[in-house]
Amino acid sequence: MNLVNYGLKVFLLVLGCSFIFPLYWMASLSFKSKSEGYDNPFGLPKVWVFTNFSKALGKYHFFTYFKNSIIYTTGTILITLLIGSMLAYCLSRMEWKYSKTVLIYISLGLIIPIEVVIIPLFMMVKQLGIKDSYFGLLLPYIAFSLSSCTLMLYAFFRSLPKELEEAACIDGCNIYESYFRIIMPVVMPALATQCVLLFMRIWNEFPLAFIIAGRDRLRPITIGLLDFFVSIGVADWGLIGAAMLISSLPTIIVYMIGNEKIENALTAGAILK
Repeated sequence: MNLVNYGLKVFLLVLGCSFIFPLYWMASLSFKSKSEGYDNPFGLPKVWVFTNFSKALGKYHFFTYFKNSIIYTTGTILITLLIGSMLAYCLSRMEWKYSKTVLIYISLGLIIPIEVVIIPLFMMVKQLGIKDSYFGLLLPYIAFSLSSCTLMLYAFFRSLPKELEEAACIDGCNIYESYFRIIMPVVMPALATQCVLLFMRIWNEFPLAFIIAGRDRLRPITIGLLDFFVSIGVADWGLIGAAMLISSLPTIIVYMIGNEKIENALTAGAILK
């Protein structure tokens, strides 16, 4: 039994290192010179080149793409959490005729991949006249994020005792006051978890942004990074590593901050049951 446990620990350690290795490779590559990127691709830099970052920022319109990604990510998170949490609350805490039908309809959004509807979605966005605006990407992002957000919060809301609303009603709260003042603080761990998951998903999203965001001034950081790779080719891996590291930092920081929130959400739902 001890040998099995030891083997399992070694396997998990190797598996964890395999997950960390791409981050290490990207970070080490960003500090290497043009020639060392070919001669020493996986080792630590022999000569640390810090100018790769300034050169990458000069050739790569980082701040424009960064601003666009912030707009898409923040807008999607705020609207999705507002609509998704209210819909989940209605489905889980209220009794109305077509609640089960709506729940099934929302669940269908999880099994429809983006690639299947990309062409009709592009035509719809173009016909609505919002292709050359931020709403051209914001609306699809929100639509594709609502299903997972609603179903996760639905399961969380169902674990809450009914006495919370009953006590709020006795104290004179209406349905909106009960939701925003009583229920929302209780489910804050789940909302924080959704914030982290939505941020990582929208920040790293590529297919929709590549198809719909046609103008350079509307493109997020993932499409800007592709344009940067195409412009410089594979001649300077140090610049490529620096650009990748700069683009990945927000996701890494958000996950490091929100990792504990995800664990709290998973345990909070079990405790509240």
